[in-house]
Amino acid sequence: MTTDRTAQRPCLVFCNCAHYAIIPQASREQILTGLSRAGVRVEAVDDLCGLVASHDPRLPTWAQAPSLIVVACFPRAVRWLFHAAGVSLPPERVRFFNMRTQTPEEILRELMKDDRLLTIEDRSAPSAPSNHQSSIANHQSTWVPWFPVIDYDRCKNCKQCLNFCLFGVYQLSPEGKVEVRNPAGCKTNCPACARMCPQKAIIFPKYADAPINGDEVAPMMVDSSRGANPQSEIPNPQLNDLYDRIRQRSAGRKRFSGAPKEEGPDRSCPTLDGLRRELGVPDDVLRSLSPAELQRITGRKSPDQTRPDAGPSDGGEDQNRHD
Repeated sequence: MTTDRTAQRPCLVFCNCAHYAIIPQASREQILTGLSRAGVRVEAVDDLCGLVASHDPRLPTWAQAPSLIVVACFPRAVRWLFHAAGVSLPPERVRFFNMRTQTPEEILRELMKDDRLLTIEDRSAPSAPSNHQSSIANHQSTWVPWFPVIDYDRCKNCKQCLNFCLFGVYQLSPEGKVEVRNPAGCKTNCPACARMCPQKAIIFPKYADAPINGDEVAPMMVDSSRGANPQSEIPNPQLNDLYDRIRQRSAGRKRFSGAPKEEGPDRSCPTLDGLRRELGVPDDVLRSLSPAELQRITGRKSPDQTRPDAGPSDGGEDQNRHD
């Protein structure tokens, strides 16, 4: 028979972040082992980002619990991840623990202070934490759940991300609001749209550096004198100029040039090298572009001539692309 105390026990969700090593495996194992030995019931998931991308039905169930504890990464990232799946987390009923900034000892010590996590009957028979795998990981195992989420407390709906992204990740809602509609279209390890965002409203939970990783945004990171500076924490006139040119061309179709800026047919169009150097677009992302994508980018008939470390083409059109 379920006691009142058991009914009010918090739901504890633990993210393994299995696809990235942003949280050391030893730290994750130490936390799970400590909870298991104490008899705490844990909903351990393979990857919270993957659950969000698949709109896993457990997400609203967890949010409706009398109390929810999430052991994962930055609270801002977790909150907007749930929001991306259409789930609101009531702040008065949710506690966050950040494995990227808190030690396993600190997390376990704070969790053990909550008597509701451990009922009397649990103490006599500790149970191992459950381990439900992400449905994305099960059914789409070749895809790494890397994609942006939008902090709508900061977003001004300027549409810079929509106009900048080449891969159709963003779309507009019927009300004209920018949304992440195609997370699987995002290129793994590419943070460019977040670095271009004037308000630092785009989060990549698996990214290394703040505030893109979901850490709080310091006031100095936004330059109110010009609306916003895309990377004011690292002053860079070249990046500011790149941002201005993309903003001015936001209604156009041609986004990037393959030629160096001084030789390019369109000086207002940023180069592929600029994407690599100034916005952190990885070389493997640039190399992964299909000939059709490169032709749209450069407007040239021989796109492979501009491909960094060009190799044999895979051909074909990216079905997720939007203009």
